[in-house]
Amino acid sequence: MGFLTDKISRNKLDKLIAPLASKGVVLEVGSYGKPDYGKYFPNRKGIDIRPGPGVDIVASVYELPFVDNSFDTVLCISVLEHLTEPSRAVVEMQRVLKPGGTIIISVPFLFPIHESPNDYWRFTKYGLQHLFVNGWKIEKLIAETNEQEAFAVLLQRFGYQTRLSFNSIFKVIIFSMARFITLIPRVTKQMYGDIRKKQPEPEAFASSFFLVARKQ
Repeated sequence: MGFLTDKISRNKLDKLIAPLASKGVVLEVGSYGKPDYGKYFPNRKGIDIRPGPGVDIVASVYELPFVDNSFDTVLCISVLEHLTEPSRAVVEMQRVLKPGGTIIISVPFLFPIHESPNDYWRFTKYGLQHLFVNGWKIEKLIAETNEQEAFAVLLQRFGYQTRLSFNSIFKVIIFSMARFITLIPRVTKQMYGDIRKKQPEPEAFASSFFLVARKQ
């Protein structure tokens, strides 16, 4: 199903990360089995709690085995939702980041349970603002998908994470619907953060959020 099953969310994320490419020293947290970000960050070290593809060092994000101010960039993609103490992890990543260094974060919002049972949190953009208050300057905080793309991502994940009656037939239908949604013009004129439509909130429906912050 090639084109149909090409991950919408992954493609959107790659386009956000690519402009941040750097030859500086980069720590990728939770690197096990992730796409190869080495094409953007050639001086990358991958760390995870389990050995395997993409992992250079096995260690906990709560106790990173590096001295203070070691890295120019910390890359943390789809990790915070799997941590029981995400705020503690943010403090530790801040410790190993050089002053003026950059952290790149991606977290899910409207997204199904994944990596079960080790999936604990979903983050709004306001939750991320709260996590990155002390000692950080947020430079970018945006939705990775618009509302139609978010629905398409959910459809794709439904296809990936289910076994259905007449499985092959329905999977083709589901993935085709997801792709079609991304191709039609956007129909939303205005979105709100409340059902009374008092508070405009253009990013109320997003599959995930993307944050770039600098250590002060």
